[in-house]
Amino acid sequence: MKIIIKTITFILFFLSIGVVQEGRAVQTSPTVLIVKKVPLTVGNKTTEVFRIEQPDGTWGFQGIQGKDFNTIVKNETNVPTVIHWHGLIVPNDADGVPYMTQPPILPGGEYPYHFTLNQSGTYWMHSHYGLQTEQYLSAPFIIHDPTERDSNIKEVVMFIADYSHKSPEAILKELKQGMKMSNTDSKMKMSPKPDLNDVQYDALLTNYKTLKNPDVIKVKPGQTVRFRLINGASGTNVFVNTGKLKGEVIATDGQPIHPFPGTKFPLAVAQRLDVLVKIPDKEGAYPILAQGEGTRLQTGVILATPGASIPSLSEQAKTAEGALNYDQELQYKAVNPLPVKKPEQTLLASLDGNMKNYVWMINNQVWPTITPLEVEPFKRVELVFKNTTGMSHPMHLHGHTFEVTEIDGHTLQNGPMRDTVLVMPHSTVKIQFDSNNPGNWPLHCHLAYHQAAGMMTFINYKGIQIPQLKSVE
Repeated sequence: MKIIIKTITFILFFLSIGVVQEGRAVQTSPTVLIVKKVPLTVGNKTTEVFRIEQPDGTWGFQGIQGKDFNTIVKNETNVPTVIHWHGLIVPNDADGVPYMTQPPILPGGEYPYHFTLNQSGTYWMHSHYGLQTEQYLSAPFIIHDPTERDSNIKEVVMFIADYSHKSPEAILKELKQGMKMSNTDSKMKMSPKPDLNDVQYDALLTNYKTLKNPDVIKVKPGQTVRFRLINGASGTNVFVNTGKLKGEVIATDGQPIHPFPGTKFPLAVAQRLDVLVKIPDKEGAYPILAQGEGTRLQTGVILATPGASIPSLSEQAKTAEGALNYDQELQYKAVNPLPVKKPEQTLLASLDGNMKNYVWMINNQVWPTITPLEVEPFKRVELVFKNTTGMSHPMHLHGHTFEVTEIDGHTLQNGPMRDTVLVMPHSTVKIQFDSNNPGNWPLHCHLAYHQAAGMMTFINYKGIQIPQLKSVE
């Protein structure tokens, strides 16, 4: 009997540390991601913001395609939160949406997430609780393809964010009050170009830094650099400019495209681009800058060879940037588009807004008082975004990758594969996806204050129970 008890004890012990008795160990102990608060100084003011890091201080996460993502998120802050894995195809119960797929992670609490990294590419993680993304509860999530690692290519993450000295709650309150002050002048208390921005930010940051103290990335003459560009801003679309270096886009939202050359690339809120640049065969410093749509605010990093003189850069460009457009989106060609198939179901998402009351809607409904869009499983679904408003909306669908198939009547052949598409003012964009991931999946504008003001719904798979929805303040 003692031998049997000892044997069972050893088995339980090995199982507890993740050993599977089938040849070799195939499961490891969970990793840990810590949500904490850290000080951030912009200008002459220091505030507290969020940060997601590993126990050794590493910001965000980098993994390998095909491996398990087995992690525990620990909340070391004084407020509830959840983490959404933006762009990743995960089981519905791992999506990280409060009161829809999980309860909030309370202060001092923790929550496990476990799924396989089936994709590779540039993704990110962020809170889906209230306005926490406005305070940098976000981080890069990079998944490497083990067959494509090239030691001669240097990888650089450029995580872009916007910053305001005001609290998100104060900004939202001002937006709502400002709109109600006048029936005719809805532009009061808004930025100078309300059709491009409805929040006037104080700065743009890259990797938590302004251009007063940017990241300086050491490179070698002749070296190729792969930029993983992530627009983690709350309300600012940007143009990324590679300056003297010729760039080449090789992926949109983590999905490969046929190389697209250029030096200036639009990047909407929540979107990502992978861009290759090659350093000349000589010493030099090469700023890579991102400028906010409709503003003079700029941010970025500097690539510098060992002997280069590092330039001083201004946080303000000489002139304001213009509006994003569809020019490049129409030219991107996916390497792995969806198999050609006629849509078996079509859904409409009308993007509506009431500027007077600062209310943003989908199909004239305000979250959480909405009727979900229902899909049947295992169908090719066409989703039509019709923007009736004067502002653009980066629309994000959880749990799926889709193909952009039509823009304002222009059919795209092998259009880019994405999880977030920018829909311009008074414009119609069509996308297609396969309904092969059952669950309840949010569909929303990724502008933080538009989402907070109601621009969110969800796609419900027929036969899946609809959750009891609750608004998060």
